[in-house]
Amino acid sequence: MDTKALKKQMGAAIAMVLVAAVALGSATFAWFVSNNTVKATTTNISAQSNSAYLVIDNADAGSTKTTSTGSATASETFDADTKLYPAQWKRNFDNTGNKAASEADGVWQFESAYAKDKAKPDEKDDTRFAVGNPETAATKDYTLANTFYIGTGTYDGTFTNLKVTGVEINNTSNSKLDSAMRVLVMCDNEWAVWSKAGKESSSNTNGIIKADGIAKNKDATVKVYVYYDGADSEVYTTNLENIAKDCGVTVTFEATPTEFK
Repeated sequence: MDTKALKKQMGAAIAMVLVAAVALGSATFAWFVSNNTVKATTTNISAQSNSAYLVIDNADAGSTKTTSTGSATASETFDADTKLYPAQWKRNFDNTGNKAASEADGVWQFESAYAKDKAKPDEKDDTRFAVGNPETAATKDYTLANTFYIGTGTYDGTFTNLKVTGVEINNTSNSKLDSAMRVLVMCDNEWAVWSKAGKESSSNTNGIIKADGIAKNKDATVKVYVYYDGADSEVYTTNLENIAKDCGVTVTFEATPTEFK
């Protein structure tokens, strides 16, 4: 492709990619009231690109390629017996798991707790504890983890200001569980937490998870963690029958193209 055509393609104000990540076919309990049989599965993980040069691929690909300009599809299935415990992304503890003197002194990580009553989502006092960083939380079944690569697919051109601009809960079963689903998206040390209502928190107020550096052979490695918020009003043990439905998420990323030189 000649330089003039490439410039034209890169001149769009925003390039967007969609990630359909993590379909959860399970139930969860509020905190730890009676939780030993819940299941979590993820299937039909897919990714597609709406731009000729900002592209996305899945973990199995290892990086973006020229073939990533169309769409990439993968299927990943977690053990059907995997328990998915409720959690929250907070900073009430330090990096050793001890209670921090204040929230400002804490380290962002996953936390969990026990509930007061099986019919309510209320947290029992003084039962909150640190789970750990996202990878640790995934290992301990507090979240499901997926990796995607966002880049130029070996084409020339660069992008900046990569961020999440939307999270859609694919609730095909009229499940009340969709209000409890949260998505933590990370790129290196930057992150953003989203629910179906919008962005809840982020390391940067503007929500940017990678400011620059997306270029030829320099992909952004994006980690997507899907989990249940144990404090959600619909998540409690006796409501299990109503929330045990399939849900999935679609995460929308946007980045700004820079002028090709």
